[in-house]
Amino acid sequence: MPSLYMGIIVPAAILLPVTAAVIRKKYWQPPERLIFVYLMLSGVFNILAAALAARSINNLPLLHLYTVIEFTVIAAFFRSIVEPGRARMLITWLMGLFPLMALINIYLLDSIFLYNLIPRSVEAIIVVSFCIYYLMKSLSFSAGKSPFFNFAVVVSFLLYFSGSLALFALSDFIIANKKINALIWNTHATFVLIMYLIIAVAYYKTKHEK
Repeated sequence: MPSLYMGIIVPAAILLPVTAAVIRKKYWQPPERLIFVYLMLSGVFNILAAALAARSINNLPLLHLYTVIEFTVIAAFFRSIVEPGRARMLITWLMGLFPLMALINIYLLDSIFLYNLIPRSVEAIIVVSFCIYYLMKSLSFSAGKSPFFNFAVVVSFLLYFSGSLALFALSDFIIANKKINALIWNTHATFVLIMYLIIAVAYYKTKHEK
């Protein structure tokens, strides 16, 4: 049974960035629109997953689908904030290859009713790589000023996906070990909460930057 923190407080915290986004809607650019899509997808899938779990229905097929959609939206966000060139072309290719890899994983390695260990881990590694690349470019001496929204969202993704990578990679061990299960999943929930808070601040400050 999910705790109050994991089951209600953290999922409900998504209302903070969503509210801030709606308030600053007139200042949206493509990155802001894509992150709003990401937030809405996250909220919808959380509700669906909770509804299925409440009825004792396996909700892991939803996670398989969400992983692909989540990666596609996040990749589109990074494609919108990097300069045209090889990096943007690579992101475009990955947007097509990742869903194919996830599909192959289902049919050859895992079941759609099991945790999608490989796609979640690969997604985390790729997103962390995107984040590091963007931050290195943004913080270089020759770079211009990076928009606060883009910078803040990238930092939030870096914190969440790097912090969750161990969780994704060790999911089988964590699920099997009840003694550390609660601690690990509460830590994961905290990373989600931090990400939501940073994105909320990013939207709030959008007005001051545009």
